[in-house]
Amino acid sequence: MKKPTLKDVADVAGISIAAVSMILAGKGKMSPAVSERVRGLAVEMGYRRRSTGTRPGAKKFKYVSILQHEDFPYLWNFSQPFVSCLEDQVISMGYYPLILHVPNNADSRTVFKEVIGARVGAVFAIHYADAQLFENLEEAGIPVIIINNGEYQKRFWSVLADEVQGANEATLHLVEMGHRIIGYADYIRPAFPILVNDRYFGYRKALAESGLDYDEELRISVPLHDFGMLQKKAEELFRRPLPPTAFAVHDDYFGAYLMEALKRMGKLVPKDVSIIATGGDVLDYQVPFIPKINTMQVDRKLMVSMAWSLLESRLRSRPDGVQVLKTKMPYVDRGSARFDMD
Repeated sequence: MKKPTLKDVADVAGISIAAVSMILAGKGKMSPAVSERVRGLAVEMGYRRRSTGTRPGAKKFKYVSILQHEDFPYLWNFSQPFVSCLEDQVISMGYYPLILHVPNNADSRTVFKEVIGARVGAVFAIHYADAQLFENLEEAGIPVIIINNGEYQKRFWSVLADEVQGANEATLHLVEMGHRIIGYADYIRPAFPILVNDRYFGYRKALAESGLDYDEELRISVPLHDFGMLQKKAEELFRRPLPPTAFAVHDDYFGAYLMEALKRMGKLVPKDVSIIATGGDVLDYQVPFIPKINTMQVDRKLMVSMAWSLLESRLRSRPDGVQVLKTKMPYVDRGSARFDMD
């Protein structure tokens, strides 16, 4: 029989996970009646607060820091669900999350002092990496787990989406739909060269596996906000004798840019051109005017669960070397790709 979790107790009590955690820890300012009811439910359901079982000599701590930083405003929509999942995970394990939004051009020494001053015992960094900061934290005995940023996977413990697999399967989906001339569109990201290269490699790998010729001229790579250059490059491709019938794009945000460029050329998605994003979901698909784009999706809940498992492994022992876990990206069909009828 499955052991009850903190969330199970919270669901039955009808209050938040954080509130239940505070009550069972003997903290917070909940009413005596509510506190007594929650404790009674926990006993009745057989819930017991979990311990990480830290190794002998390891420091005990209460706070876990979640570092969040994005270079572009649109990426907050992508990383915020990670924060919410991780916050719930930290609370459910009996710790207190300390969310730190790292500003642009933040000095690593300043962030280090804030983390140390908060008496944090572990750090999760979401889509953010500062090698100097992380090295300083590790030297201070604070383990760091990076989530969804592969730029430093050889130096720090990380949980990542398999970007090569995602781009590879996105392109193979287009091949299976009958497309034979498939373009690739991405944008320049100086802070994420490995991510950019992995997705492009996955695209090329799919072409090779399908016996299709690779053509460097089918790639559009421009600065993110240079729409004029994107429009120009797209027009050049469609002046070719055999223009592309589909595109694999870096992410759905850039896919929306490409859709607008195609629309201004009289090309509609998916009627005239199919699009699949090799990564996402960056766009908020609950907003009605956001274009619906097929994506290879990041499994946030799974990645957060795996990240916590890595942390527990580090707290229980001193494993040799750096460990990196990667998750498969599932395909989400929103109607932006169709079978090539020609």
